[in-house]
Amino acid sequence: MANTDRSVEYRQIMSRAICGKGRKFCQVKHSIHPPDHIHHILGAWLINHNYESSKVGEAVEVRGTYDVNIWYSTKGNTKTDVMTETVHYAEKIPLTYYDRYTREGTVNVSTICTQTPNCVAAKLSPHKDSISIKVEKEFVVELIGETKVTVAVFPHELGDWDDKDKEDFISEMAEEDEYDTFDDLDPDLVFDDLED
Repeated sequence: MANTDRSVEYRQIMSRAICGKGRKFCQVKHSIHPPDHIHHILGAWLINHNYESSKVGEAVEVRGTYDVNIWYSTKGNTKTDVMTETVHYAEKIPLTYYDRYTREGTVNVSTICTQTPNCVAAKLSPHKDSISIKVEKEFVVELIGETKVTVAVFPHELGDWDDKDKEDFISEMAEEDEYDTFDDLDPDLVFDDLED
């Protein structure tokens, strides 16, 4: 039987799709050198968060910066001041799902910071020569690239049928068990020439 005689054909189409996903909750500590006259820490917060991401192997690396503002007391707790320091970070986010058959040159990385960096603790060392801050943040990443999708293609005559005729045709195909099963499909056919 010729390929054109079949009632249903299968074709491969190129499509942009999500080919990788990952999520990571991060907890990190930074050490900051305070001014000499610091007495107590009154508060700490983070602003000006900027980041960019890129695919590295089967993971996504997020590199960024934020400004750490530390509010502190001085002169025997009689005055207050604020110090600012820019902190650089790099986080590697593993992919929990990754389609290795995606065309490499077509992959774009989408990164969303679902929990902006937040200082959850700030502690002055006993000798008052460093401040240890604990920061939490979370990222979700997606890789979007070109991949192949196999679709069922019905005869052109179906385009002229009304909805009832199409439903009857699909019902007949289901009864013949040709519409629901894919036992005769070659699973290697989907990805046979992605290496080019």
